[in-house]
Amino acid sequence: MVCRCCNPGRRRVVGGLLAAGLVPLAGGLVQAAPPASRMRAVKGDVRVNGKRAKEGMAVAPGDRITTGTTGQATFTLGDDGFMVRPVTQVAIADLGRDPASGQLIRQLELEVGGILSVFGPKQITLKTPHVNVGIRGTAAYLETDAWTTNVCVCYGHAVMVPEGAPEQTEEVRTRHHDAPRLLSLKDGKTAMEPFMVKNHTDRELVELERLFGRVPPFK
Repeated sequence: MVCRCCNPGRRRVVGGLLAAGLVPLAGGLVQAAPPASRMRAVKGDVRVNGKRAKEGMAVAPGDRITTGTTGQATFTLGDDGFMVRPVTQVAIADLGRDPASGQLIRQLELEVGGILSVFGPKQITLKTPHVNVGIRGTAAYLETDAWTTNVCVCYGHAVMVPEGAPEQTEEVRTRHHDAPRLLSLKDGKTAMEPFMVKNHTDRELVELERLFGRVPPFK
């Protein structure tokens, strides 16, 4: 007789379910709680509120994440996941809940640098010096400096509003990087135009979504 708790095949099955965010119970499968809000990977100079970050370090809404020239980080915040590029300054805050839907309202403000994000169901506002992007449960890449912002709604539904130019507001629904945009300052005004998919990959999106047992829609 083989002990079920020591059965290698059963361990592989259970391990796969846990990786997918599912917990096996007697009555079936239930969705596991989101991964802890923490640093999942840290490389180079990464700081949280000015303190040097380490893998496993707790992260909370309101924290400010900064990276140096060699810094890169992957972290989770509830059911959202982020990959932070070098020379980046970003803060993520929770602003309460929508009175009508009860959904959490979360804001990501990118001052400089780049960040790839995947989100669970909630209302999200992405802010850079050049654009506000309102999205719901989707994925996006943002990269900004003093003159330009590269924004790609990798998949999902979003409304992009250029700073100081609301007449250029654009609503997009994408499945696979269908509407990347470049916002730039021209003659003192923000202009938005079609762009290319730049500085982020499908593999990275798959890796982030896998942290929550999710799969991008293009897979």
